[in-house]
Amino acid sequence: MSTWTHVAATIRFDALRIPGFPNQRPDLGKTCSFDDDYAVQDACNVPCGSEGSLQVHLWENPHRSHAAAYTAMIWGDLRDYSDVDEVLGYLTRITDGRMIRQGVAEIAVECEDPVVVRYDSEARCWSRIMVPA
Repeated sequence: MSTWTHVAATIRFDALRIPGFPNQRPDLGKTCSFDDDYAVQDACNVPCGSEGSLQVHLWENPHRSHAAAYTAMIWGDLRDYSDVDEVLGYLTRITDGRMIRQGVAEIAVECEDPVVVRYDSEARCWSRIMVPA
């Protein structure tokens, strides 16, 4: 019997997209699927179960003058995986040093209480939210 971990996260990144400024596009990492070749699987640097990694999508606000520049959606069902701390480390890595407007994630390992975190913009880190049983 496999252990599954289900992840759903949304992060809103602010950025100044002004000509001459460095590119501030968030790097969400490299993903992989079960049927990818070994080179793609070896390059994968996001949490990964036995049938593939988390999936990611980055939306870019078409209004370049808006500070709310990007929204990242991160989701997946990881088979034979239960490392909540690795998922939290990944979220920390992709938000470290960035301007984060909002962020929230639920990490649910089957047969365990889900872990819900939100990005605390004052502390500049992810904080667990207590979920009533």
